[in-house]
Amino acid sequence: FHGPAHTPGCGPPLTRRGPQPGGGALGVMKVERSEVPDDLLYDIMYFSPIHVGDERFSNQLYFQTDMYNRTWPQSFVDKLNEQIESLRHVELGISQFDADFKHKHRSIVLFHCKMALAYLDGREARIAMKLCKAADPATRSSEARIMQDPDADFDLLRITLLSVLACAARRVKFYQTAVDALTEAKEIAVRRADDLHPLLQALTLLNLSAVLGDIDHDEMGLRWGLEALAMMYSLFSKHPLPAEAEKFYLVVACHNAAFLNVKLSRWDAAVELVDEGIELSKVLGDADDGMRKKLIVIGATAKHVPERFLEEAINVINGWGEESDVWNLSFWDFSEGEIKEEIHVLRHTTTLRHLIIDHFDDDRRHASPREDTLLAQFILAAVSCQSLEQMTIASLEFDPRKVWRRLKKPTFLETSWYASALNFANILEGSQKPETAQFKQMLQGINHFSKKVILCLIVLGNECDVVDLSENGIDMKCITALVRALRWRKRPKFSRQVPTLILQSNGFTPETARMLACCWEPLSQDEVLEEEAVADLAGSARSSRQTSFAVEDRSMADDPGVENLDISFNPEMGDQGFDLLVGGVARFRRFRSLRADTIGLGALGCRSLERLGSTSLEFLCLSNNAIGADGAEVVVAAALKCQQLQALELENCGIDHEAAAPLAGLLRDHPSLRKLAINRNRLCSEGVVELCGGAAVSKNLSSLGLAYNDFSSAAACDALGDLTRSCASLVELNLSGNRIEREAIARLGLAIQQSRVLIVHIEDMGFDHSSVDDYMKHREAEMQELQVMRLSHNPIGDIGLAAISDNLSIGLVELSLASCGFTGKSKEPLKTLVSMSPNLRTLDLSKNDLGPNGCCSMISWMGQCEAVNFSLRNLELADCNLGDEGFLSFLPVLGLVSYLGMSGNRVTSAGLEAVMSSQQMIQLRCLDLSRNGIGEQGVHALTERFQQEHKRSLWNPKQLTSSIDQVILTDNPIPPGLAASTDAYLKIHNPLLNVVWPVVTAIVPKSTPAEN
Repeated sequence: FHGPAHTPGCGPPLTRRGPQPGGGALGVMKVERSEVPDDLLYDIMYFSPIHVGDERFSNQLYFQTDMYNRTWPQSFVDKLNEQIESLRHVELGISQFDADFKHKHRSIVLFHCKMALAYLDGREARIAMKLCKAADPATRSSEARIMQDPDADFDLLRITLLSVLACAARRVKFYQTAVDALTEAKEIAVRRADDLHPLLQALTLLNLSAVLGDIDHDEMGLRWGLEALAMMYSLFSKHPLPAEAEKFYLVVACHNAAFLNVKLSRWDAAVELVDEGIELSKVLGDADDGMRKKLIVIGATAKHVPERFLEEAINVINGWGEESDVWNLSFWDFSEGEIKEEIHVLRHTTTLRHLIIDHFDDDRRHASPREDTLLAQFILAAVSCQSLEQMTIASLEFDPRKVWRRLKKPTFLETSWYASALNFANILEGSQKPETAQFKQMLQGINHFSKKVILCLIVLGNECDVVDLSENGIDMKCITALVRALRWRKRPKFSRQVPTLILQSNGFTPETARMLACCWEPLSQDEVLEEEAVADLAGSARSSRQTSFAVEDRSMADDPGVENLDISFNPEMGDQGFDLLVGGVARFRRFRSLRADTIGLGALGCRSLERLGSTSLEFLCLSNNAIGADGAEVVVAAALKCQQLQALELENCGIDHEAAAPLAGLLRDHPSLRKLAINRNRLCSEGVVELCGGAAVSKNLSSLGLAYNDFSSAAACDALGDLTRSCASLVELNLSGNRIEREAIARLGLAIQQSRVLIVHIEDMGFDHSSVDDYMKHREAEMQELQVMRLSHNPIGDIGLAAISDNLSIGLVELSLASCGFTGKSKEPLKTLVSMSPNLRTLDLSKNDLGPNGCCSMISWMGQCEAVNFSLRNLELADCNLGDEGFLSFLPVLGLVSYLGMSGNRVTSAGLEAVMSSQQMIQLRCLDLSRNGIGEQGVHALTERFQQEHKRSLWNPKQLTSSIDQVILTDNPIPPGLAASTDAYLKIHNPLLNVVWPVVTAIVPKSTPAEN
């Protein structure tokens, strides 16, 4: 039954055929006559929307000929009147009520009804009504024996005549006539239910339901419509019809009931019926008489979405249309109804491969909290969709099940015969997820709605330990979506909660901080119910698809929350924002780390820290905030309440000597504090003395940072000596940037020599060659435990290097001597340094003007020795003015060291080509050639050498060949095209070589002198 859009069962046959399913074209529903062998069933189906055989169409054509077109068929009416007269004779007993009469009467009346239907199909509804009224006496009898005779079928004739009359009356909008006729037909069908065919009963109720809907008796119409639908399901389970016919009847019944539910504003019931009808219509193809299109119209109203959008959704979910595997949502509004339908599609589709979302409209038309919840559900459906392989959001490409992996558009090589090898290389590259999912600056310039979608995708599809969202302009318009996604507990099996979140430089304000604090609030009852409902729907969708793609929902034992947070470099947050944020964090028992560097915090804002005592805080950084001594005292009081705190950083906080006593008390009394960094403050000598007094008795302190604190006195050095000797747990001490008095330098060196300190920072302390000699002259190398010493940025000079070489600790592992004023005259001290330090693995000589020959003696000694006789593996020589000649001089050790830093040394293509053309063995983990003058020839030399080496290793795997894991070529004059093509070439011919190419940046035109 067609409902209000088309007269039920009696409209003109629509023979125009459309395209494939989903195109929405109209086509008549037809089954072959041979498929309906039962004559009674044939007669019933003849007066339904289904064409059985060709009789109905033939009748329509016959009565559209010139003889009958728009003309009263008097001859056929006369025959009917003769039969009515015969019926009266039978009632009076004049004629026999035998089988011949019954058959003749049934045939003539049915033909008359078919003739009326033919006129109705030919759009002559008024003639059809008159014909029905003319046949009315033929379907009535005053004799009960005649009316109830099973062979005469008077009930069938009466119901059929009334149905045709109602359809004709409805066509000309005589609705009351139609209602009266179908009400009588319904009463007959209900009264004689045991004797009538159930299909006739169901079609009668369906007709009545539609007409009642026409006169807005929707409740009653829905009642009969649902009863007709139930009768059809029951009938087809016991008395099957041709499959297409069954589905068509059910589709028509679903359409009718859905329409009435829409009129009654029962949207959920209407949506369910529409979805069921569309599912049933799949087998009908284009011969659905336009029912799918009508269902889409009703479904669009019920789901509150545009018709065209719903048509796209149905095509995508069923794989209809030419590009059904790609769905572009950029032209739709993402209203609540649209998002719900998109979720439905993603849960049920098996063909969708690519989803495109590219919005430029930031004016949303519905409440943000509701939108955030729906977007989270949408993303959950996307990342759980088995078939979905790619999401494009604001021109950014994502893999929905590897969100951390940025997809790149294929190059010309990847579309040629290289494609298979390159795709294999890309699979290898993307197989290992990183520890940190890097999204820094990725969302800059993107509108807020697209940011919301991407943030939900990043969080709900997360697999990594750390998510970095720094410098993305996350403000109040989009942080709500981030918070909702972070709070979502039930996720796909492959994803996980975000344990560490980095939100540096996002311009957070107090209002933004207040919203972020909601991450750690317990889930409300409504949120819990929403997540459970989503999980149930997702589970049922997976069951219906019966796929092997296991995506199981799981909930955490506790409410979700970020355990480690970095909100550094948000200076507008201030005291108010920090207080609001800490208030949220304090609710989460498992919170462990807070980094709040440069957030505009003052002493007043530090008072909120005492609430963190209820958490599991292990790390706290408040560096670069002007909290002063008063703030430091408040921080100390709060830290003492955080019994699990292990590290506290208060660098550059304006702390002076007045805070030394509280800090000393913290070191003395805290049960677990291992690291205190108060570099770049103003403790001065007085403060350092007092601080060291408390640190000396600490049982856990392992790292103390006192760099750039303006202390210089001998008393301070003596206090440091007492500290290093007394505190057995201290392993790292940072004293850089403090200009110690000359007479105290030796005492400081002796104190460190007598301690168990393993790492010492004494950079930028003004040490010259004599100061270094004083610092090291009392030291006995064999007794030293020192492993790492950083002496960079001291004007030591060549003479001072000699003193260092002669007095270094035998256990030293790492030594930093960057920017110490060394020249080419230091080649012998460098040789002594390396040869006398058997455990030295890392040496930093960067920013010293060593020249081409400054390292020749060291290289010569290393080349003559076997690798087992020395430990040096990492050599940093950036900005040492080596040139091509100096680079070439390192050939003897390229097979002995793991890392060689040659950045900024004026190396050209000629130098790299000379190194690559040599036959010297090269075994490097990393070669840094950034900031040099290497061009195309150098790149060719590099690739050619290692392509040959790679081929040799394939022919003879046991043969030792040269290799480099990584070559850094950033900031070199290498054309972007050359970099791209060479990178693709290496993926095939040498996949083990990783080259870091120059970053392509936009060219900014130079300004004219006038502009300057």
